[in-house]
Amino acid sequence: MILPLVTAAFLAGQPLDPQQPGNAAPEVTPGLTEPAPPPLPAPPEPEETDRSKQTVVTASRTERKLEDVVVATEVITRGQIEAIGARDLGQLLQQHPGVELVHTFRGTGLRLQGMDPEYVLILVDGERVSGRVGTTLDLGRFSLRDVERVEIVKGPAAALYGADAIGGVVNLITRRVQRPLEASARGSFGMLLEGDVRAHAGTKQGPFEVRVGGGYRTRDPYDWQPTDAATSGAGLRRFDGDLALAWSPDDASRLWLRSQYNRRDENAVDLNPSGAVLDRRQRQEQFDVSLGGRTQLPTDTSLLVRGHFGLFREQLLQDQRGSRGLDDYSQNITRLYEGVVQADHRLGDHALTGGIELLGERLTSARLEESPVARLRGGAFLQDEWDVALSSDASGPRLKVAPGFRFDLDSQFGGAPSPRLALKLDPSPALTVRASVGLGFRPPSFQELYLRFSNQGVGYIVAGNRELSPERSAAVNVGVDWRPPLDGWLFSASGFHTRLNNLINITAGGTPNPDNPVTFSYENVARAYTQGLELNGRIRLPVRSTYLDLGYMLLDAKDLTRDRPLEGRARHRVNAQLSTRYRPLNLEATVRGSWVSGRPYYLGTEGGMANVIGYGDDTSVWAPSYFDLEAQVSYALKGGFEVFVNGYNLLNAGDQQFNPRPPRGVLGGVQWEY
Repeated sequence: MILPLVTAAFLAGQPLDPQQPGNAAPEVTPGLTEPAPPPLPAPPEPEETDRSKQTVVTASRTERKLEDVVVATEVITRGQIEAIGARDLGQLLQQHPGVELVHTFRGTGLRLQGMDPEYVLILVDGERVSGRVGTTLDLGRFSLRDVERVEIVKGPAAALYGADAIGGVVNLITRRVQRPLEASARGSFGMLLEGDVRAHAGTKQGPFEVRVGGGYRTRDPYDWQPTDAATSGAGLRRFDGDLALAWSPDDASRLWLRSQYNRRDENAVDLNPSGAVLDRRQRQEQFDVSLGGRTQLPTDTSLLVRGHFGLFREQLLQDQRGSRGLDDYSQNITRLYEGVVQADHRLGDHALTGGIELLGERLTSARLEESPVARLRGGAFLQDEWDVALSSDASGPRLKVAPGFRFDLDSQFGGAPSPRLALKLDPSPALTVRASVGLGFRPPSFQELYLRFSNQGVGYIVAGNRELSPERSAAVNVGVDWRPPLDGWLFSASGFHTRLNNLINITAGGTPNPDNPVTFSYENVARAYTQGLELNGRIRLPVRSTYLDLGYMLLDAKDLTRDRPLEGRARHRVNAQLSTRYRPLNLEATVRGSWVSGRPYYLGTEGGMANVIGYGDDTSVWAPSYFDLEAQVSYALKGGFEVFVNGYNLLNAGDQQFNPRPPRGVLGGVQWEY
């Protein structure tokens, strides 16, 4: 009874008024794991030399010590998040090794191992997030206010998580109350009139836990090319809040209820290829509620039961200046229903994880041939982590073998198996070798199946294709970690290869013409691969509490159908980070930077959608390389207070077309924690 009422209230909220665009709210777009240490994790916390005892969950869907998990997992802790000063998930991962961000006017997406955002699964506490816009789940929607850590698993994870996990998984783990009373607040203000205020409070009284939090963020639009009317990046205003309740009658059982709401408005100015100026306002709202419980049974078995409902609404209003010819208003509403039952059992040298998962999605949109559209997917998964005895000596070689298998049954596309085999070998305490091979799939999105979008001003129509088949993948990952006998040192190397078949591309012939619109459609016509090498190292410098992290990524990503590099991928990427803490003066500083090589873009593929945006035929351009640098310095005061200064994009890397990120900026603020 409560859920329908909340849903109705959510959808009854004031929409962006297409009849009175000037009165609409300013536009803002709302928005485990592995063994050995991660390859170059985000800014390391000074004086933290051994995180192998940390508990993670993403790589195995159940709690494991980082040193015990079979699939490599990278962890960004709460301390690292605060040391960087990131305000959202996109800023946090902007310079993370092996990660690329994709900036579009519909949001910022994430690439892992060269795989586009539609192949990367983003979770919050293990639950899917609704509301992809096109193929992108906007990272700007994810505030870091209540995030305890971020876990990243690169490479195929479909054996445990099913579709959309071909390229990897990013899992945001939220905070849990640890003390009878705790509270924190953080506020900052800087260039572009950017303001960010957030706070949380919690209490733990006997078996009961309560946590509540909220935040507000605002920023003006910015422009890399002021000679035209268009802006490069939208101004934003974001509100978010959450409530979490938990009851733990004993150490073996826990029940929880979590809910959260966020709204992100954006305002920007776009320039149509025909020269028309469009004022754009965009609003994204998200509401989630989840209920779950976990208990430890007497038979060395734990049982997890969880249900989750997500509701996402996006409104987009485009108002043409001086005319109504290109005025447009659209609204998309996505509902997501998710249920999981999972059991973990220890049987001798085997740790078994298995369960069933049910996922339902429903999209309502005027831009579909039929609306609403829905799909239902059920999945069963099983993974065995087997400790193979190689020696009777406790310090001798150790081997873990983790075969996994998942079978998904989709209401539209039938059955799809996703097997994976992973190995972890520790020849000695200082050396870890990992390898994995797995298959994956991605069913076509609702947009690819049912879209019906007409742009009469330019002269084209984009139509979905109900005959599409799922995309398929096969991937291999191999890695080595070496921990030299020096406190705080770690070196790692990893290689990967992923092959994609049945890729969905937009196809058509001819040139758009307002008098004779061309119809573009989606087809399973492409093949591609991504492969590469990652090298990472962490060094503890002689200066007390100072660490240096270095990383390098080589990427080879190719469209085999067109025999050319995949668009937007940098072949070379170098990362460096220096973190230090000087306790006598209560000072802490983090500086991180990256160099990204040139990236290919295709602005006029003959017969392709690039023609729609007004470019000539078969025009390729290489975006220039760039350096990125950011830093934060903080000073701890008495009473739990801390002041900080944060500088981002200090070398002013960016441009209007290929890298439309915010320009150089500085902000300062204060944080308090009790």
